[in-house]
Amino acid sequence: MSSPIATLTTPRLLAEAIAPSHFSDIHRLHTDTLVMQTLSADGRPLSAEATKEHVQQAVDHWQRHGFGFWVFRHKSDGRFIGRGGLKVYKIDGKDVIGLAYAVMPDCWSQGFASEMGEASLEAGFARMGFPEICSWTLPINLASRRVMEKLGLRYERDFEFAGLLHRFYRLAAAEWQRSCH
Repeated sequence: MSSPIATLTTPRLLAEAIAPSHFSDIHRLHTDTLVMQTLSADGRPLSAEATKEHVQQAVDHWQRHGFGFWVFRHKSDGRFIGRGGLKVYKIDGKDVIGLAYAVMPDCWSQGFASEMGEASLEAGFARMGFPEICSWTLPINLASRRVMEKLGLRYERDFEFAGLLHRFYRLAAAEWQRSCH
């Protein structure tokens, strides 16, 4: 694997590796009731303490693996759009690279999740050489399922994650490569 990819640039967004300095933005995301309906295990906003723990775990993930979540801001005004990226998860006893994204509600339906996902996939496949990347969401999260499908991930099965039924999607590097060229 190459050196860490601490920053990303997309047509509309700038991203940097998540850091403790991003706490206030991540906490705004974690306390938004619309976002947390599909992001937290119980569908409720997270406390400041839980958000601090989440941010620290994300920072630790970067240190351990050399990749992780990025905080995405709009290029034009620096406005916080959301967070997304790649993380190692344990699924069915195996490590998988998971694609994740969360966008502030005032930015929904503007293609930001897809843009964050595209940048994350490009980093994971083209720059880090992962053989596959997976993603999953609650069955009710139709918007996230559409993003995954738009990005080329294919539904594989339903499974339990965080005690809840989720839809599991997968994309192989070879499939991603074919779709990009």
